[in-house]
Amino acid sequence: MIINLYYWYKFFKDLVLIYPVYILLFETRGLTVSQISMLLAVWSASVVVLEIPTGIIADHWNRKKMLLIGSFTKAGCFACWYFADSFSLFALGFILWGISESFCSGSEEALLYDTLKEQGLEGRFDKVYGTGNFFANLGVALSVVSGGFLAQALGMKPVLLSSVISMLITGLLAAAFKEANCFTEGQNINPGEQLAQSLTTLKDAVKLCLRNRVLLIVILMSILAVGMAGILDEFDPLIADRYGLSLGLVGIWVGVRSLLEALGSKIAYRIRSLLNLLGIPKGFYEITILSLAAGFCLAIAGWFKSIWLMPVYGLFYLFLASAGILQEDYVQQQITGEGRSTVHSLISLAYNLYGILFFGLFSLLLAGHNLHQVMVIIAGYLTIVCLVFSLINFKVSKKSR
Repeated sequence: MIINLYYWYKFFKDLVLIYPVYILLFETRGLTVSQISMLLAVWSASVVVLEIPTGIIADHWNRKKMLLIGSFTKAGCFACWYFADSFSLFALGFILWGISESFCSGSEEALLYDTLKEQGLEGRFDKVYGTGNFFANLGVALSVVSGGFLAQALGMKPVLLSSVISMLITGLLAAAFKEANCFTEGQNINPGEQLAQSLTTLKDAVKLCLRNRVLLIVILMSILAVGMAGILDEFDPLIADRYGLSLGLVGIWVGVRSLLEALGSKIAYRIRSLLNLLGIPKGFYEITILSLAAGFCLAIAGWFKSIWLMPVYGLFYLFLASAGILQEDYVQQQITGEGRSTVHSLISLAYNLYGILFFGLFSLLLAGHNLHQVMVIIAGYLTIVCLVFSLINFKVSKKSR
């Protein structure tokens, strides 16, 4: 894998102009709100069902080809929507999108890490991976800012067509990657042993996550704390609206928030260097400090409700974006003989299941509180999670001495 190609791949993968308006697309094609909710459930279900099998396949087959399939199935999603005029065709599109997500999840990170490892550069994973996420969020920001305007000026079909083209370009860039898989290097497994070997890979991944207590704590922190950014951003346009932004400015704000996430990813390795200078070790404590900082910003922005504090609210995403990069780097560093894609898929599966559960809880919170109050509640939740796991980590570290 050529690193610059990886950055372009990440950019075009998220340069999808239909992102900010696809819910409106469903509405204009005659779908009801309940049908739209069912579509989102179809997407979530397809990702959850395929997450583990595709992770194992990526470790035993070819990660580059997994990314190719992922790119082209996502192109198929938008192509399907281009012609869709019924619930079933939109659902088919979401299934293709779910296949894409599951095929790429874990494959990207594993391919990047093993590529760097082959070159003796695995210590730079946090910097390269963070820069890749920077370009991905830059693609999201451009999509969010321009997608709505282009849909209004040209209509939905040209925007869908541009999204198909972006995915095809992504596939071509993935085709230029060089396969790297340290896990299967030197293995010669015949087809009859493949199933047994796949089950062993899954068992080894589960053992790694459960037996390495410090790693398990970091994984739980990534799901329960760092993952809150991915949950709350689904409601970000509504939060921006509650701050008093007009419809046009809401779109711009979502783009600005994506840029802040991009910046957080980009500077994660610099934040790590600063924390190390202050005596904070790699792993759990740096992730905890960033999560606490994110919670503090969210609490301030939610408590005072001022539009002038929206940049402070944006820092919530910046800090958690940095924490996400450092967490991924820590997990990759802990994997030795296990399948990288399988381990990543286990974590993604746990996060998706947690997300489904939390969305249900979120709906209950919104029934009795406004969004600003919910922001403060989530900030308190983040603080409690950090304090509880800090205590657990302290006890685990003390026992291991």
